[in-house]
Amino acid sequence: MKINNIKWLTGSLMATALAAGITACSDDHFDISSDAAGKQTIWQNIQANKDQLSEYADILQSVYYSQSEEKTTSETYADILNGDQTFTIWAPVNGSFNYNYYKGLLDSGVRENIYKVEKELIRNNMTRYSNVINGSDSVKIDLFNSKAAWLNYSNQTIKGVAIRKANIGASNGVLHITAGAVDYQPNLYEYLASRNDLDSINAFIKSFQTNEFDENASAKGPTIDGKITWVDSITYLSNDYTTGFMHAYLDREDSSYVMVVPTNGTWKNTLEKTQQYFKFKASYIQDINTQTESGADTLIKGAETAFTQAELDSLNNLYAKNAICQDLAFNANWQYEQIPITSIADIRAADARQDSLRSTASTKFKKTGTLNQTNKQSGINNSSNVVEVDDYTNLFGNADPVEVSNGYAYVVDNFTFPFKTFAPDIDALNYESCDNMCEPYQNSKTYINPTVIIDGDTVQTDSTYKYNYLAMKNKSTSSHPGAYFKISDVLSCKYDIYVVIGYNTDYMLQNKFYAYISYDTAEKRLSDQRFKNPNEDAVDATGESIYNTDYFVNRGMHYNEKGEVDFTDTICIAKDFEFPVCYYNLDNAYPVINIKSVFKSTEKAYYCREIWVNSIILKSKEW
Repeated sequence: MKINNIKWLTGSLMATALAAGITACSDDHFDISSDAAGKQTIWQNIQANKDQLSEYADILQSVYYSQSEEKTTSETYADILNGDQTFTIWAPVNGSFNYNYYKGLLDSGVRENIYKVEKELIRNNMTRYSNVINGSDSVKIDLFNSKAAWLNYSNQTIKGVAIRKANIGASNGVLHITAGAVDYQPNLYEYLASRNDLDSINAFIKSFQTNEFDENASAKGPTIDGKITWVDSITYLSNDYTTGFMHAYLDREDSSYVMVVPTNGTWKNTLEKTQQYFKFKASYIQDINTQTESGADTLIKGAETAFTQAELDSLNNLYAKNAICQDLAFNANWQYEQIPITSIADIRAADARQDSLRSTASTKFKKTGTLNQTNKQSGINNSSNVVEVDDYTNLFGNADPVEVSNGYAYVVDNFTFPFKTFAPDIDALNYESCDNMCEPYQNSKTYINPTVIIDGDTVQTDSTYKYNYLAMKNKSTSSHPGAYFKISDVLSCKYDIYVVIGYNTDYMLQNKFYAYISYDTAEKRLSDQRFKNPNEDAVDATGESIYNTDYFVNRGMHYNEKGEVDFTDTICIAKDFEFPVCYYNLDNAYPVINIKSVFKSTEKAYYCREIWVNSIILKSKEW
């Protein structure tokens, strides 16, 4: 896999980004209507009030209207306000806004600075259509830059700014003279760029920003040599990362998010930790265990997955930063328990109720002690990461946030997201192949109100139990089946490794088995490394200790830690097992765990050859 084939930056993700809505001010098609009487245009009315509005007028006639951040038209805002299109202008009087600052931005000649004046001053003080002050209500209006502002009729204010002279009718809308400029409030996407101490996260997120061509908003020209030409090309900003992976539309004004934002110092410190979890090697050659047509075990050398040093550096940099960034945003108005979190008080309340919080990337944060240790009945890949947290407010810096136009930013100098946010547990059952003694088949067992024997006592239950397995069935009465399981997305860190075995109720016997692992070091591939039993209290079916032996034995039906009947046993086959290299997002390279039935003929009264494997679990451990 090459760096340009990363799965979450594929064409489908691009399509998602292209489907994102265009902001309200991205084209120049405006309705022509006015419900305010007036013979002069808005611009003529501004000119007639030059003693109060000369500074604002100077700005209007100095800035050309933009179709996008990169593309301007030949019309100034003075021209537009002297035309037929309908607007409402909230014009600040002289001396009420930082005129010299905005003139300095314009005089710089830098396109970014000029667009800043247009977006933050001009478009922030105008709206489409006619807004007449009439009545005593408060209404929320959309400004021309897609920001929102509350218009209070009775107090005659817009976003708290007093309206000195209201309802100056014009042929193309309405002019209001205000005591100051409407305060520009950045959204989360803009806020990241507004502070020097947020340069690191801003640079990472904005590195995925692109300009996308909008065919629907653009004007077609003649077709030349069978190809469409464009007289007027309209583009809009898109970001594959925020929309396609974070699933957070941080630049949309109609969204509402809470976002944890690490400062440069804490970003750097956290990055030093996460980079060690993504240590890729230059070349992976995956051995595939399979069989010949006659059923003999064989080993096939897989295709090589190779990286240049530049690609290795890029992978490490990309995934390490993504590990920090992916779960920083939360929907402010909707959470898993339908609870809004728009303030630190809301977060404390969720913490007290032991509600779960879910990031926009679907990681669920739950209170410590409320998370089941293993999902024993699924036997399938988890759809999202689940992380235990002692105190939710620690995630958000335990302080009130900065309000932005589409939510709240919690700027943190101390990043306290749990380790498992970056290195999640792996719970899966990915069958690769079996040896020639095994016939695999998928199996699902459902027990309705079963009567079982636990520790010699007959127990009748009133519950339904359903378990999914890969059943490793022996081919003959004397063979011992074995199967290989691929473990995807393993990071270069330590894990405790578990296998979940279902009690075979067809034979009412336990299983005895070996466990092997094949994995990569920086130098080579190690195959079939047999695990030693790390469980000090492990015993075989006769009660004899098997600690530090090559054997593992599952229990029969028993009560779990909740006092419920359990048909599966979660067995630790390795503690603090360290993977020297990373396999994250690699399709053709992964560790393989082999489970192999084994027992002596003298032990056949205690053990069943057929093994029901429910899951392979890797629990990550912080260095």
